[in-house]
Order: sequence, then C-alpha cells, then structure tokens
Amino acid sequence: MATGMEGIFGEEFFTYVLPWLLTFAIVYGITSHIGEKGIPQSKAARTVIALVLAFMVAPVLSPWVSVFMGMIGSLVVIIAGLLVFIVFLEIMGIKSRRPVYDEKGKPTGKVQEVSIFESHGTAFAIIFIIIGILVFVSSGGLNALGWKVPFDFAYNWPLIFFLIIVALAIWWMTSE
Repeated sequence: MATGMEGIFGEEFFTYVLPWLLTFAIVYGITSHIGEKGIPQSKAARTVIALVLAFMVAPVLSPWVSVFMGMIGSLVVIIAGLLVFIVFLEIMGIKSRRPVYDEKGKPTGKVQEVSIFESHGTAFAIIFIIIGILVFVSSGGLNALGWKVPFDFAYNWPLIFFLIIVALAIWWMTSE
C-alpha cells in the first residue's frame, strides 16, 4: 500500500497526468506569448495545439518521471551540501587576490581581494556540471535513455564525488 501523495492520487497521476499537465501548460503558455509568428491567435486553436502536443509527449515522458523525482531528491541534498560548503568558505574568510587594471587594461599595481567563487568561476562551473551529470546518471537517466549501466557503482557517484570535493576543500584549507 502506497503512502503519501502516491496513496492519495495513485501512481498513474505522477506517471501520466502530471507530465501531461506540465506539457499542456508549457505549450499553451509558449503559444500565448509567441505573438504573430505563425501561431494562431485564437484561444481555441492554441488550446488544440497544446492538447495534441501534450498527448504526443505524455507517453514519452512517463519513463522519465522516476528519473526526475530521483534527480530532485539528489539535487536537494547536493545543493544543501554546497551551500554549507560556501558558507564554510565565507566564514573562514578565504579570499583570492587578483590585480586591478586601469581603463587601458594595464595593471595598476594594486591587488583586490575577491571571493574565491568569483575568481575561479570557470572551475566551479565545471565542478557543478560534473555534479549535474553524476546526479543524472545516478537517478537512472542513462537507463531512461536506453543505455545500460553495467554496475551499481553508478548510483553512488554523486556521494563519492561530493566526499572527494569535501576532502579536497578540507585539505586545501588546512594546508599552508
């Protein structure tokens, strides 16, 4: 017996109805705001377009519902961990120094202290993209695409990656 929201609405609600409603709302909203670029201005015509596309997309989205639900749970945990990490770095006052340039692009000889996230934005963006890919894989995204993951280790990638990042951050903060 299912408990929680699945017990109230049934599993079909989350598998078929919710993706259908989401697709309908997105398509109808987009067609309402596009303007006069080939989309009929009639409300009835936009509704029919949204209905047809929602019924076409709903069977395709149903295998992805469990992937999205798993991704949401994983992302909440990872975002909470990253926020704690960011707060920890800011509390410790870890800053990066970079030179100040004048209007012509020449160094002025002054040094400005900035947040480590601002000075190393590309590195942190790459880390966040890797974390996103690992969350996608661990949530069953590859299985939904039809690719078989040959081992169960894939489901622990985000946790292992996050622990490695935390260990590297602690090592970096404690080293002189």
